[in-house]
Amino acid sequence: MKSKLLKLTVAAFVAMSTFMHAQTAPATLGPHIVYETFENWSGASPNVPTDWEIAPANTIPSSNVAQVVTTSTAVAVQSGIYSCKLVNTVASYSTGCFASVPVAVTAGTGYQISYYARGKGTINVEITDGSAATSTVNYATTNGQSVSGKAWHHYFQTVTAPTTTNNAQFCLRVKSTTTYTAAGGISITGIDVDSFVVQPYTITPSANLYSLQYTTASNGNSPFFGQSVLKTGGIVTAQILSSSGGYSGYYIQTSGANAWAAGYVYDQTNTPSVGDSVTFGCSVDEYYNMTELVSINNFVDVTTTQSLTPKILPSVALNSSTMAAEMYESMLINIQNATVQSYSANYGQGTISTNAGVDPPCTYDFKSGFYAPNGSATSGSTGNPGYTPVAPYPSNTPMCVTGNVNYEFSAYNIVPRDSADIKLNCTVLGIEKHNSVGANVYPNPMANELNIQLPFAANTVSVSISDIMGREVVAPVTTSGTMVNINNLNLNAGTYFVKITADGKTQITKVIK
Repeated sequence: MKSKLLKLTVAAFVAMSTFMHAQTAPATLGPHIVYETFENWSGASPNVPTDWEIAPANTIPSSNVAQVVTTSTAVAVQSGIYSCKLVNTVASYSTGCFASVPVAVTAGTGYQISYYARGKGTINVEITDGSAATSTVNYATTNGQSVSGKAWHHYFQTVTAPTTTNNAQFCLRVKSTTTYTAAGGISITGIDVDSFVVQPYTITPSANLYSLQYTTASNGNSPFFGQSVLKTGGIVTAQILSSSGGYSGYYIQTSGANAWAAGYVYDQTNTPSVGDSVTFGCSVDEYYNMTELVSINNFVDVTTTQSLTPKILPSVALNSSTMAAEMYESMLINIQNATVQSYSANYGQGTISTNAGVDPPCTYDFKSGFYAPNGSATSGSTGNPGYTPVAPYPSNTPMCVTGNVNYEFSAYNIVPRDSADIKLNCTVLGIEKHNSVGANVYPNPMANELNIQLPFAANTVSVSISDIMGREVVAPVTTSGTMVNINNLNLNAGTYFVKITADGKTQITKVIK
């Protein structure tokens, strides 16, 4: 695994990830092999779609399937006269799958599945050889697609045909279904599905972030939406905690890029540090028009495996007006000399504006969890942000904010990584804080002892250790000088984060025990 040839190959790919406009086109979809509008139903009451509810893969009870037709109190079906309703109120896919007739497939080939859905709950797709679920490569493998609304929404997911069969069934699963109600007497129980289409395509061998992000589509969707790529990658610019405080992924970016070359990676398994170069395979999803790289596979942390020096990328300087653009989605940016226009303590969000409040404001977001050098990390809407603006606005002290651009609730916002990314009076630019200590943390992997060697003599240095869930497992050890030794570490095997603060500079390093 660490042969010279492999190192050169991986390093060459990472080098390719440095800024370049060479673009890889998405795969061309082949003719559909399944096209179902759920118009044909048969059987005793309750009816079932003629080409679905097919054994052996199907195990969903017929009572959980219903024929939907347009009425005066319902939104029209997506196409034709009928659509299909699936109900499963429990919080798991325990009722099995709702399967199509077996169709011919090519082993190892990727298939894009598109469908329309409405209602309330979570929906997932899979491909099966007729006896058990096989290697689906898509976002829904983990969490499925969240459905909530009266209008039809178009979903795209990808699967890979099993290598053990030339015939397969395509399946739908639902869980956590409830009733969605809206004004006008509209009430939708469960999840309605319509226009289910399966098309083959050849999975793209590799694509850089520019290819995955650059788009001319009015909705900002990636041209690879609903497809998979075998390899992409970039340099980690931020780690992300979920609203519950758990690890949920990271942002990556292409070195030297100023636009169209960053991405949000939804990955609860791998935990690269800021500055690490990583490569992986993935599927491309759009979560409410925010491009996400999901279903991560074949992950390689090149920086860790090859003992390379982390590369800390600078942020792109923008103002509150220019940052609100698709080309900056997921990128690490900084906004200088901004003033607060509004703030909501309930949600940890507010708006800031540059040019003394003249520029259109943008949203800044503290409600997502982040690591905070002051020891206070947010946890959802009830968390404690590293900085709480105080009214009246906009007479607050001007501030500089660094963070990644997120798209949520139809608006672009800047998400600081921790409180060191927020600077009152702009005294220090936040981009200098991650890994700026330059400490050497060893051994890694560790046993029961850890050493932190600083490149300078610090007047005050503090070291603490947290687990992957963000929980502090070793309280801060405070000292001074160039060396910190922590021994008698009674920790379970796993991944941990060492936070080092030395004379106002902060470094977060991942270690393995």
